[in-house]
Order: sequence, then C-alpha cells, then structure tokens
Amino acid sequence: MTEETKENKIDNNKQEKLKNIAIKNTQEEELKNASIEELRSMLSNKNADYVFRLQKELETQGKLTADAAFAKIADLLPEIVIAQRKGQPANSLFNASPKVKADELLHPYVPPKETAFWQKAVDNALLMIVIFTGLYGVMGLFDTKNTTGQNGILVILVVSTLFGISMAKYNEWLDPAKGARPQVLKMILISLAFILGLVAIIWLLTLPGLSMLNPVLPGMVYLIIAVATYGIRYWFRKQYHIVGSAFSSTTTQGGQNK
Repeated sequence: MTEETKENKIDNNKQEKLKNIAIKNTQEEELKNASIEELRSMLSNKNADYVFRLQKELETQGKLTADAAFAKIADLLPEIVIAQRKGQPANSLFNASPKVKADELLHPYVPPKETAFWQKAVDNALLMIVIFTGLYGVMGLFDTKNTTGQNGILVILVVSTLFGISMAKYNEWLDPAKGARPQVLKMILISLAFILGLVAIIWLLTLPGLSMLNPVLPGMVYLIIAVATYGIRYWFRKQYHIVGSAFSSTTTQGGQNK
C-alpha cells in the first residue's frame, strides 16, 4: 500500500468519524426538541417501567398530582432516551432506584459555597468571646478577691471582635483558592501593627475614667455570658450553614437539600 493510499484511508476514517459524530449530535438535538409524547413512545419497556414507578414515588413522597409529578420527569426524558440508545437503562444512568431518584428530584442537593467574610468574622468573634469569658469565669470562681489582673467585659468584647476580624482575614490569606499570598514581610508588619494597636486599645479601655464602661464581672457572670454566647454562635452557624473551624482557611456553607 502506497503512502498516498494510506493517507487517503486515514482521511476517510476521520471523515467517517466526524460524520458519525455530526449525525449523533443531530439526533440528540432532535430528541431534546421532541415532544413529551414522542419521547415516551421511544422508551423501552424497562425504562417505561422506571418512569412509571418514578412518577408514583413523586406522587407519594411529594404529595403531588400526576401532572405535577410528571412535569418533574419531563426534563429527564431526552437524557433517558439518549442513554437508552447507547444501551444504558435509566436505573444505571441515574445510579438510583425510582424511590431514591424521586427524593433527589424533590430535595435537590445544594453544593457548599464559600462563607461570606462578615459571617466568618462574626463566627470567630463569638468563639473568642466564649473562650475569653469562659477563661475569666473559671479564674473568677477560684480567685474572687484578686481581680486587678483581669480585663473588664468591654475589653473582652472589643478584643474578641478584633481577633474575629483578623482571624478571618488571616485565613483568607492562607486560602489557596484566593490566589497568591501576601509577602512574608508584609504579613509580619501587618501582624506587628495589629498587636501594637491591640495593646493601645486595651490600655485605653483600662484607663480609670472608663472603669464604669469596663467593669470586671463576677466569675459566674462571665460563665453565663460564655454559655449564652456559645448558644448564639451555635444558632448563627446553623442559620448560615457554616461548616469548618474558625482556625481553618476553608470555612464553607455546608451543602444542603432544599
């Protein structure tokens, strides 16, 4: 066989493959535009039984009318017929029984998405309040007389808020999905500025003139605040479907079923 003959044979094979792909795409496009009645008539006995049982499950589980149940199935028919022509039945296509598939259609899964920055900051701040008030609460229970070394409630709230914001920002820097991290020197300088700013705020809030706004509370009161804040944080995380740790750079809103 000459080189020219081989090349012609290869070209013919390529053209034949392209032609088959074009025919296949045209057929699939026609199926997508076909009416529901036409698609139902194309179903094999096995797939027709699957669709029938799926409709009954939708009616039972979702308490839907027959028309409403089949309306949810209508969009699946082109996909079922296309797979059927490839020798793949519906139960294999969806990898689910009619009962399981009905539940998926009634309660579609919502994939997790990234938690908003403000939600991370609030979640972190609430956690810091729980930690600090719990710590001072335990200290207050064991040492009720010496409170001079303790910070007041206002300092705890302000410091917790600042820590919450800074932790959220720091985790954002470490998140590889955000792109390149800031330079090490820049991170060090920002961290130093934060620490100095924090010390200055604590010093300002502990001035005698602000003692009324920054009282040192009894240990039991701190523990009550810690428990209450933990409850608020639990509700907040559940409300916004927050999943992950405050110390993780991959905090997300967990996937859920609608």
